[in-house]
Amino acid sequence: MLDENELDFYLFEKNPDVMMAAWAGQMGHKEIAICLSKHKTTDNLERTGGFTVSFADERTVAESDYFGLVSGNDVPDKVARAGFTITPSPNVDAPIVNEYPLTLECRVARIGEQRHT
Repeated sequence: MLDENELDFYLFEKNPDVMMAAWAGQMGHKEIAICLSKHKTTDNLERTGGFTVSFADERTVAESDYFGLVSGNDVPDKVARAGFTITPSPNVDAPIVNEYPLTLECRVARIGEQRHT
């Protein structure tokens, strides 16, 4: 298992986008915490209130690396270009990447601001 997780969400026009996140942790039995700086992903989390977290495995290393290197701002169809397919989540406003072995469907519980000192 890789130690990076993938956050999946839809862009405003329902185009699926994904990002790699290495800054996540378990916050008890039912919550995870993800630390992100302000950008497109946080805008989508605030807008939709839902996201999916997928876990990569050995079979998906190259595509997962690609998702971490390429911005959806520059390549809006990067999921399709990687050869991956999407199923809409039945529980949250976010995509499920079919090629990953495990996906958590999540709702945003709270968004806090990180203060730098």
